[in-house]
Amino acid sequence: MKSRSGRFGAVWGVFLILLGVILMVEVFIDLTAWAWVAFLTVAGFGAFGIYLTDRSDKGVLIPAYVLWVIAGLVALIELAILRGDTVAVYVLIAIALPFLVGFSRNRTRRGLLIPAYVLFAVAGMIALEAVDILEGEMATAYIMFAIAVPFLIVYARDTKQKWALFPGGIMAIIGLSFLLTADLFRYAGPAVIILAGIWILYRTFFRKAPASLVEPSSAILEAEEPAGD
Repeated sequence: MKSRSGRFGAVWGVFLILLGVILMVEVFIDLTAWAWVAFLTVAGFGAFGIYLTDRSDKGVLIPAYVLWVIAGLVALIELAILRGDTVAVYVLIAIALPFLVGFSRNRTRRGLLIPAYVLFAVAGMIALEAVDILEGEMATAYIMFAIAVPFLIVYARDTKQKWALFPGGIMAIIGLSFLLTADLFRYAGPAVIILAGIWILYRTFFRKAPASLVEPSSAILEAEEPAGD
């Protein structure tokens, strides 16, 4: 059986030969975008077929994924589904997904979440700007919250990591300050704060004590009563 590097090289070698042939044909025949979509899709299935011969070689999935992503990009642009900023969103998400899949297959490799998170955050910012949601203070608030979230998650997973509260809390407060000055939250922001205060008061004065706190005390009183004859 060929080595993994040999199989990986064979995939790209065959692809480059076919690509050269297609480009040579295009010199004489003007190929449509859908012809390129078909070529890239078939080439991707070819790489995937080589992977099926030896599923231990996950590296062969990389060219298959890349070819399908490019084919999808060309098709969506041709169908006018992706335009302008949405093209960048598609590309960023396509790059982020392999990192997320790599982490899902091996949860100990948490470092893969860093590029995935950054790419998804940037994609989200571009998408929200494209629909005119992120403007001025809103864009600044989004960036501050995007920086704060990873630190807050670190603390939520392990409350002993109190150091994470400092950068996370500071960035969240800065983001909140910008958020409250934005036109969209000029009225909604104070309303949310009022509701949060009402919720805290409700939990403080009207929430019933858990049964686990009441039962032990009653059990102690029963134990102190003298036993009957």
